[in-house]
Amino acid sequence: MNYKKVKIIWIDPTGQTGWQSQEDLENFNPEECVIEGYLFSKDKKLVKTFSSYSINSDTGEMTFGDTNVLPTSCIKSIKAIK
Repeated sequence: MNYKKVKIIWIDPTGQTGWQSQEDLENFNPEECVIEGYLFSKDKKLVKTFSSYSINSDTGEMTFGDTNVLPTSCIKSIKAIK
């Protein structure tokens, strides 16, 4: 398998459907999140990851599980891990 294992720290936009006070809204921030998995692809707009995979023993086809696609604008850092 030719995919690097990475740790991605990213900012998750957060929403609220209920009423908030002015103080609550002033203190309302997106959440910082972490993904640890394999880097599938990365370009100027998107980063794609997966955490699980399976290889078909008959065909050699690889399938992926626990996948994510993130806009690069939400990513704070990507670091290789072992």
